[in-house]
Amino acid sequence: MSAIEPEAVPTERLSPADFLTLGNALCGIAALRSIMVQGDFRGTDEQFFAGAVLLMLIGAICDLFDGRMARRWRSTPYGPHLDNLADVITFGLVPAAMTLAWAGFASQWALPAMAAAAAFFLAIVVRLARYVTAAPEPGIFRGMPAPLCAFTVVSIIVLSPPIPVALAAIACVAALAVSRLPFPKPGSRTLAGMMVAWAVVGGLSVVAWAAGIPGGGEWMRFTAATELLAACTIPVIMLRLRRAMRVAHAVPRTRRRTLRRPRRVSVRRRAGERVRTGRH
Repeated sequence: MSAIEPEAVPTERLSPADFLTLGNALCGIAALRSIMVQGDFRGTDEQFFAGAVLLMLIGAICDLFDGRMARRWRSTPYGPHLDNLADVITFGLVPAAMTLAWAGFASQWALPAMAAAAAFFLAIVVRLARYVTAAPEPGIFRGMPAPLCAFTVVSIIVLSPPIPVALAAIACVAALAVSRLPFPKPGSRTLAGMMVAWAVVGGLSVVAWAAGIPGGGEWMRFTAATELLAACTIPVIMLRLRRAMRVAHAVPRTRRRTLRRPRRVSVRRRAGERVRTGRH
């Protein structure tokens, strides 16, 4: 008896890179829980906020190395989608919730803060969707990367400018996320090492700030200021580099040599012959 067996549907197990991506999502959920427990930042303990920032830093390290791990060992077809979903949680939803909690849920700035937080969250969603569907460009991202956007918002909150200034700055970050400005990819070991070193320094400053160590608050604000400065200067530097590369690789234009227009001459023949006019 011959029975037609159904075709075996190939099942993809989660790869080590996928587990690292899920670790990023788990950090985002835990950071969101810290913000929900914290509530309004003003007049309350800052340890929960520091814990949320520390979890975001751990999630950023997971996000940095899951792609490298996927290229080194193996990746699954749904790995990029898992990465996008994790980034939406950690680098989109958490900074938006921080913005709402920092501005105050019952203050007069609650509605503008809601608008800024919604604009930021939707910009991150659009930026990640565009990243999946667009053709990759070697060495650069188009638009500010989601982790950099998230930590720029955190830096704005840490520096605590006036609320209208902070909300306007967060709206500018949302615009940079969906822009076409070039940002470097952390493809080289040097750039990846610099990012890990910055995350370690930022984590230590967050721990010192939360533990109440003398100078921890100043060190935390200094780290936030350097991150904000880097976020502002990176696109300017990239635009200048790309412009210089285009000029260096441009084909030099040769000037056209214009030929002189031949003069009209008259050739007169002897008597009895016709007169002919021609060009030499």
